[in-house]
Amino acid sequence: MKRLSSIVEVPATPEYVLDVLLEHSRRGMGALSCTHPDFIPVTLDSSVETLFEACAFDSGDYIFYSTLQWFDLWGTDWFDVLFTSHIETTRDFCELIAARTMMPQIPLVSICGQNCQPASVFLAVRSLLAAEGAEVSEIGPSTLLKEYTRYYTDAFLGPIARLAPGALPDVEIDDGGKFRREMIRSFLHLPLMIGFLFVSRFPVLLLFCLIFYLVLNLDTWGDEKAPNARVDFEGLQSFRDLSELIAQRAVFQA
Repeated sequence: MKRLSSIVEVPATPEYVLDVLLEHSRRGMGALSCTHPDFIPVTLDSSVETLFEACAFDSGDYIFYSTLQWFDLWGTDWFDVLFTSHIETTRDFCELIAARTMMPQIPLVSICGQNCQPASVFLAVRSLLAAEGAEVSEIGPSTLLKEYTRYYTDAFLGPIARLAPGALPDVEIDDGGKFRREMIRSFLHLPLMIGFLFVSRFPVLLLFCLIFYLVLNLDTWGDEKAPNARVDFEGLQSFRDLSELIAQRAVFQA
């Protein structure tokens, strides 16, 4: 399969919005917990308070900015609507968002005259990776995911996951120490400040601090573009596994 698939954007549904909200909640709380957290079941008929509790929405500002980013609501009247509308149920909240955002539909492709949903997902995934700059000409259904999830983690957790919110399993990310080194970089100025403070009394200290600064800076140089060491989606090995899983919950366009 050499061709790419153009994903169609259609008006979102409340069901899709709820799936996205719960998906972000699951991944966010999972990242903060060493064990699998207990998730609160939510349906469209649940109270909006139950939804906010499940999503850990603890303030109006957090609700606004989270949904603004997750659903690309920039340039809409979302701020006014959120804080002036009478919202009682999860459906009320999701309908307000659905009226202002879009959801992806995957064009169906035919193989030997038969529609094939996993193949349609596979082409859509390749298209999304190509949009992120990946070389996709060598990607086949049996291609292993591990190298692509390392380099294009944001694509898998973002647009690919949004093909079927809630479909992807838990993910384990080993960033190879990038976060730790980023924390170190945020304090790189401290050795120089210490050196300059005591330069008149201990000039050698400034030289030592300067060397320390340069060594740490070189060690963390380029981390922003470096791939993660390992990104594993539980139970998924190949693009075929990924496509078959997403196909179970994705929305297709005939």
